[in-house]
Amino acid sequence: MASILVAGEYSGTVRNAFALEGHDAVSCDLLPTEIAGPHYTGDVRDILGDGWDLMIAHPPCTYLCSSGLHWNKKRPERDALTEEALEFVRLLMRAPIKHIAIENPIGCISTKIRKPDQIIQPWQFGHDASKAT
Repeated sequence: MASILVAGEYSGTVRNAFALEGHDAVSCDLLPTEIAGPHYTGDVRDILGDGWDLMIAHPPCTYLCSSGLHWNKKRPERDALTEEALEFVRLLMRAPIKHIAIENPIGCISTKIRKPDQIIQPWQFGHDASKAT
């Protein structure tokens, strides 16, 4: 049984999928969970060092994904918010957790930090949509 942190999730969907497989899974978000279960409502930085085996992180994509980055040219004040979001991703990547997966749509993480190990599409999992993630 692994101890799993699902960061940036309030739905409880990913957390509960791992729990159904027998893992000790906890979701974390600034918002309360939508589905009852182990959930930390607050800043993930508060619990990053709590001895997790695996973290699946979903950092907010507003200032990271390509679909939003075009606004930075029209609204230069967004550049600082993009840098702040990138620093948050770096913090997640440096967390004292052996296995880390960070999910985000295509954007500046791959050019400012590192290329992704994997790119998936929703249609690969039965959804009628394309959105490289």
